[in-house]
Amino acid sequence: MKHLLLSLTVLGLLTAHAGSQEPAPLKIHMLGAGEYKPVESLTAFKKHLEERYRVECSTSFGKDGKSLPNLDALKNADVMIVFLRRMNLPEEQMAIIRDHWEKGKPVVALRTASHGFQEADNRLFAGKVLGGEYKGPGSYTAPFKAIPTEAQKEHPILRGVGPIDSRGCYNFDKLAEAAVVLQVVDAPGKKVPAPVSWVHSYKGGRTFFSTMGVPEDFENETFRRLLTNAIFWTAQRDPDKLKLAK
Repeated sequence: MKHLLLSLTVLGLLTAHAGSQEPAPLKIHMLGAGEYKPVESLTAFKKHLEERYRVECSTSFGKDGKSLPNLDALKNADVMIVFLRRMNLPEEQMAIIRDHWEKGKPVVALRTASHGFQEADNRLFAGKVLGGEYKGPGSYTAPFKAIPTEAQKEHPILRGVGPIDSRGCYNFDKLAEAAVVLQVVDAPGKKVPAPVSWVHSYKGGRTFFSTMGVPEDFENETFRRLLTNAIFWTAQRDPDKLKLAK
């Protein structure tokens, strides 16, 4: 009987310990270089995430358009954030990036990521991975308001997200059939409003893209909420379970 009680006590302690274990942190790797101050914006956003969630953020921020430091850290990341413009990377670095999306791992991409690499990789990344091929910038400065689509207003990425004022909406070819548009340009009377943000999937992995990402967007709490939601949604992780205690 004593042995039975001891065994039950030990089992109870182990069960309680297992139940109290914190979930593993979400590993995020950020790629940043080019226009619209992505390095500064992502650096500030990294701090924003780390102060609020159990995350481990690493970065590869380029300066010369031809290389990204610390790219090996991407191999162990759960989510890849891409905010690059027309990089000309060596094949060994591009192979690491391709490996992430070819394994069906989550991708969150912003603005110039639609043309972030060499031409052949852009066609694959934008057209197939993200589900929308870039067709030009339109106006760099024209203001617009991104609003949720009626059909997707309850989507998890749009939780707590209202209209967002931004500028310089990009143009895209017809989106992939499987792409789901979350936000469009607020253009009353226009039959088909321009898409701003959408989700897609590639090799079983979730992807998110938004044409937003100018520096002012990262100062907007609503945009930061959108981006945070997108990270956790693509990773299929519950943000509430990874919140840090205040």
